Amino acid sequence: MIQLGSVLKVVDKTGIFTVICLKVLNFSKNRIANLGDVIVVSVNTINLKRFAFLKVRLQKRYRQGSIHRALIIRAKVNYCRVSGAYIKFDENSCVLVTNKNVPVTNKVYGPVLREFCTRWPSLGCVSHCIV
Repeated sequence: MIQLGSVLKVVDKTGIFTVICLKVLNFSKNRIANLGDVIVVSVNTINLKRFAFLKVRLQKRYRQGSIHRALIIRAKVNYCRVSGAYIKFDENSCVLVTNKNVPVTNKVYGPVLREFCTRWPSLGCVSHCIV
């Protein structure tokens, strides 16, 4: 479960290393986000090796302190599938998305749940490992 102030790892090609959760969207009273929720994040740290390969206009957009939307794709809590199997990841991670919940980049590192790929087909297109 992700709450305000949680630190998440970004697993896409933008060059951002970690972000901090600022707000959970689509909930008025509940301030805890689960897998598949959209949150508002602020850039905390940048991976300079990966960030150097971005174009200059993208480096200005993803600088430290900028605010973006993100989709949570992995969390440390158990996720129960319809079949009754539980899945648990080692880290809290997210992918930066646009206002229409389309990933910003064309590559997502690491596994993505099958349920998310059916809910957001654009996420399934850019992920290589579907669990």
